[in-house]
Amino acid sequence: MADWLSSALRAARYAAGALLATALIPVFAAAAEPTYRPLTVSEAPSFELWCLQIQLYPAARCDARNSGDTEEYEHYRSLVEQFAQTRAAQEERQHELMNRLDRDPTSKPGEWLGLQ
Repeated sequence: MADWLSSALRAARYAAGALLATALIPVFAAAAEPTYRPLTVSEAPSFELWCLQIQLYPAARCDARNSGDTEEYEHYRSLVEQFAQTRAAQEERQHELMNRLDRDPTSKPGEWLGLQ
């Protein structure tokens, strides 16, 4: 009989722990909300990284920095910048939408509709 009671108490503890963990998942998920920070020009890969690691050109070619490779890199960098700007605009629109849809009962009436 004691073994049965011990097993039942152990099962109850596991169930309580699982319930607590399940209840805390949204709390930790909200706290870990990703923040997006767009790439800046200085964070885009340098010519050397682009040439050696992205394009996989030989080191001698990358050291030579011929005009065709330089133009190709400048085009790549402009695409990276455009992507970063587009992504930042999308993130901002998403953030504004989420703020409008936030129906926090502690907020002022109409605040979530953007009326104030």
